[in-house]
Amino acid sequence: MRKFLQNQHIYFAVVILILLFRASPCFAEFTLEDENKLGKEFYDKMRAQHLIYENKILNDYITKIGNLILAQSQKAPFEFCFSIVDSDAINAFATPGGYIYINKGLILASKNEAELASVIAHEIGHAKARHIASIIEKSQKLSVATLAAIIAGAFLGGGGEATAAIAAFSVAGASSLTLKYTRAHEEEADRLGLSYLVSAGYYPAAMIDFLKIMKQHEFLSKTMPSYLQTHPGTDDRIYYMDSLISTIYHQKGKESIIGNFGRMQTLIPLDQSDLNNKYNELAASLKKDPDNVELLYYLATIEDQLGQTGAALNHYQKALSLSPRDEDILKNIGLIYLKTGDADLAQNYLLRASNLNPDKEEIILTLGKAYFASGKYQNALDCYLKIKDKSLDNEDIYYFIAMTYGKLQNRGESHYYFGLYFKKEGRRESALFHFKEALNYFPQGSKRSNSVNQEIKDLESGKTPKSIMETQKR
Repeated sequence: MRKFLQNQHIYFAVVILILLFRASPCFAEFTLEDENKLGKEFYDKMRAQHLIYENKILNDYITKIGNLILAQSQKAPFEFCFSIVDSDAINAFATPGGYIYINKGLILASKNEAELASVIAHEIGHAKARHIASIIEKSQKLSVATLAAIIAGAFLGGGGEATAAIAAFSVAGASSLTLKYTRAHEEEADRLGLSYLVSAGYYPAAMIDFLKIMKQHEFLSKTMPSYLQTHPGTDDRIYYMDSLISTIYHQKGKESIIGNFGRMQTLIPLDQSDLNNKYNELAASLKKDPDNVELLYYLATIEDQLGQTGAALNHYQKALSLSPRDEDILKNIGLIYLKTGDADLAQNYLLRASNLNPDKEEIILTLGKAYFASGKYQNALDCYLKIKDKSLDNEDIYYFIAMTYGKLQNRGESHYYFGLYFKKEGRRESALFHFKEALNYFPQGSKRSNSVNQEIKDLESGKTPKSIMETQKR
């Protein structure tokens, strides 16, 4: 089991401190409006402190599962938002207002899509039943900030700095409210979640299978996973769900509906020890099922991260022979050839992937890099400009556009896009330098000149751009 991020508690403490210093008026009663306000406040601070794991593909996947489950029940009085917490702890939780959080560690701990879906269904059950809201309504009047700190302590705290911050700053009101689900809350969330899960088409025992995994982790590591701490009564819950399944839910159901669960797991980075453990696990599984495309893909991904490039390429090629129209396999083979310096061969595979999915930003970006590496700068620029308005994980398209315009001897556009890149990075002086240089290449009064002058005006007036993460809306 991966260790909890060492600096995670510090981040949680910062979140709590900020929330507490922005206290809002106390509630007369905890209304739906108050619930939405608290949920949004907590979500905004999680994102502002970079506690949300930013991966569009993975987040879209979680959201698809969530929406599939939501479609099985009556519409809630709030919109749901599904997010991934950048934590290795195995946990998931729902906050007021329909915000569902799934930790990276829980995604990695799940054995299949149905198990992950069972957790999401359970959390949706908590949210729809407004369990936290009901606990808050029974307490004395508390501010949004204090309530947010209590939620942080209940679901994010794991000791260390976070616990100290909660103890020091939640003070009077917070000490009177213990935010823990009751047995009745857990049974209702299980009952609702199980009905949603089965109606969505998943196999009903997935919820029990996940809890058994948690119990196994507890047995092997001698420490209780966070999920068992925040969702207590595991044995009672297993017996309760067993009774429901044996008497009501006789459907077989599916292990996978959205698909590609293993590939989603590959999007979460592992440390060296976990890479080795995962490699051994996958290699053993592949011996039993040598033509399993998903096992081949996952193993190749791990081998690539371990620096075993040749072995990774062999396994990707075997997977491709079994699934020749698989865009992910084609893209990853292209990436390996790009990393090893064969840009022309990389282009061949990336073009095949692009033909299968012409609008996939990740493939377009990688193809652009391959073109750039082989000196086909106009082709690279065409790729980059096609996705310049898209939000890309851990990549800044402005940088690539600026570099490519430079190679094409278009100094004005190169300076302009370098300006946009440094502005987005918050490096004001560097941005101003490039914007001012760009003015030397555009006629006064032209559209581009006017855009550059506006950028300079905004920067010199002290206006600073908000990052994409801070401006994203639900």
